[in-house]
Amino acid sequence: MAFIFYDTETTGADRCFDQILQFAAALTDDDLNVIDSFEIRCRLLPHVVPSPGAMVVTGVRVDQLFDLQIPSHYEMCRRIHEVLTAWSPATVVGYNSISFDEELLRRAFYSSLLPIYLTNTGGNSRLDILPLAIAAHTFAPEGFNWPVNEKGRTSFKLDRLAPANGFEHSNAHDALADVYATIHIARLIKDRAPVVWESAMAYRSKAIATQHVELNSVFVATHLRFGLCSSFLVTAIGTNPDNSGEVFLVDLRQDPAALTAMTDENLAAHIATKPRPVSSLKLNASPLFLPIETVGEKAPGYDLGMEEIARRSGLVRNDEGLRRRLISAVLKARSPFPESPHLEEQIYGSFYSRTDQSRIEEFREEGWPRRLELSGQFEDRRLRGLSRRIIYFDAPHVMPATMRADYAHAIAARIHSRTDQSGRWTTLDEAIEEGQVMLIDAPAGREAILREHLARLTAWREEAGMILDGSNTVIKTQSL
Repeated sequence: MAFIFYDTETTGADRCFDQILQFAAALTDDDLNVIDSFEIRCRLLPHVVPSPGAMVVTGVRVDQLFDLQIPSHYEMCRRIHEVLTAWSPATVVGYNSISFDEELLRRAFYSSLLPIYLTNTGGNSRLDILPLAIAAHTFAPEGFNWPVNEKGRTSFKLDRLAPANGFEHSNAHDALADVYATIHIARLIKDRAPVVWESAMAYRSKAIATQHVELNSVFVATHLRFGLCSSFLVTAIGTNPDNSGEVFLVDLRQDPAALTAMTDENLAAHIATKPRPVSSLKLNASPLFLPIETVGEKAPGYDLGMEEIARRSGLVRNDEGLRRRLISAVLKARSPFPESPHLEEQIYGSFYSRTDQSRIEEFREEGWPRRLELSGQFEDRRLRGLSRRIIYFDAPHVMPATMRADYAHAIAARIHSRTDQSGRWTTLDEAIEEGQVMLIDAPAGREAILREHLARLTAWREEAGMILDGSNTVIKTQSL
């Protein structure tokens, strides 16, 4: 199967409220030889304030953010979806992608009325090279040079790891350059840590990963948490009744007899202790399962001996009541997530109706005046809001003047300064403060770009303030 390596450069680090500014991808064959590549940039969305820190890191200038000659965000997303679909089926690969880039990409598709699960449907599967690199450091360290950060710890940042292992990465934080750096690290893992690579390849699909945990009473599961890789000998106790893609695992260092003897109250308290006696993995997020024979004593719990490990696994798997109690305790400990009032955070709500799906298809094919009509016909309020955002951002001339004024006011109110109703997005006040702090110790090479962005942000804040000051005649019915 082919691989699609991809990377994004963004306005900041928030997966919900920042946006992609640059997207790049490369198609490779099964041996990781590049067959084709693709790169695209887009303009800044009117309601997104870029972080000066992010702009300095990526080297994006003000004129690039507002250049009318490059695609809009909506146009970029449609093109990305078109290219990735044409390259599918494939394994879609990034570096720290499953927790960051993919979430940004899904939200970009969501805001553009495009199918959001492109990377793991239609025969596609997913792979993240970062946890593989961390696993290689744990189980096959001799094949690599491991850079050390300022705190004396091994750094797994791509812009450090790739150069330390022979990749010329002078253009780090350019999306296409980072794609090629990721391919380079993937090749090294494939060649120098084959057990890690082969394990990752084996469980790329949810179906195969599910089969593995069902059939194997003991296996090594590798968790990536906060940049740290931890591996444990575990047995599976079942999946989330509300999400078949989440499997629960018991660390076999736990004595099943002790777990069985606990009351429900004590069990609830115990599962919150560290290391977690019960953990979970997403079966559709390329989980890393490693052979016990390879990991051996590097996996906590191996010193119990395989006979005792097998005995404990058998006790857990044969005790349906204990497995049910453990899963129930984990689920009860989770706090419910109230629905967010912000469209960006409603991405994983209910599925759209068939009628709305048909209207989405029509929306993509029609011209802007008809799209405005369709935007008021969607049953799902998310689609009404998202479709009108697209129209206002790309073709405001088709909207009535009062609607345009409402949107201008809503954006100004959103980005000008922090309020009690704000989400996590960056406001103009915050961005200016961030840039001013950075400017104090900025080296010469960064000072110019910082001053450029600060000037634009300051002017933008004044413009937003003028809209808000003169908005008392505007009917404030529109929201973002």
